[in-house]
Amino acid sequence: MPDGHTCPNCGEPVKPDWSLCPHCGQAKPVTLGRIRCRVCGRSAVATLRTCPECGAHLEPKPLPVLQLSIGVLVVVALIFGALQVRPILFNSAEQVAVMVNPPTATSTPTATSTPTATATSTSTHTPTPTVTPTGTRPPTATPTETPTPTETPVILPTRGPTETPTVTPTPTPRFGKPVLLAPSGDKIYSRGEELILRWQDMGLLADNESYAVRLTWLQNGQISFGGTNVKENFWTVPPDLYWGLADQFTGRKYEWYIFVEAITTENGQKVAKPVSDVSDRWTFLWQ
Repeated sequence: MPDGHTCPNCGEPVKPDWSLCPHCGQAKPVTLGRIRCRVCGRSAVATLRTCPECGAHLEPKPLPVLQLSIGVLVVVALIFGALQVRPILFNSAEQVAVMVNPPTATSTPTATSTPTATATSTSTHTPTPTVTPTGTRPPTATPTETPTPTETPVILPTRGPTETPTVTPTPTPRFGKPVLLAPSGDKIYSRGEELILRWQDMGLLADNESYAVRLTWLQNGQISFGGTNVKENFWTVPPDLYWGLADQFTGRKYEWYIFVEAITTENGQKVAKPVSDVSDRWTFLWQ
């Protein structure tokens, strides 16, 4: 049978897209990503905070291509801004020049009156000149004031009160938070020493309910998962399945926690749901 189609805990066959073993409740191992150390450039697990090679604070190393791209974008933005500002400065200079040197008004020369020659009196009878009447300007019609139209007020509809959304309360788990008893404080165990995980009894469990015991550890720099489901408030960890799997640079450290889990059937498939809070996470060393 191809790899990935059997449970790593009980060895029973499972479906290709399995997430929880229907025989023993084993969760499918999850592989996390990796990042590169900014100091030594070595690859490490993404969940670690300290580089296992050089001991530096673990942060992802930025790509040089990204840094170069940012620099090019900054230079292009500066050039574009200079090209946009230059026409504005040029137009402003022209307007200032026009205001400083306004056009000079050309004076129109005044016509000089020509003196009239005085007539010499003779014996000849001089006729009396006829007075030409001066034209009278016709009266200017008084402009009629146009009435200003009166604005009609627009009545806006009044908005009603906003309905307050109803908050749906979060369902409370059937059980509270489990309390771990032992082992604690990075206690060291040997290969031949019996390793028993213990916690406080949560009370009477239903037929489809059990304690979900979960283990996590670093194996080849990747986080691995294990564990089982039991009815008792303890579990003896089998050394044939878990001893020696944790990386040596971690001190062979394992982390464990528990919660109460119910197995139900939905659409013909078994589904595991937690019915309690998750306990604290304790660790031990298995060397």
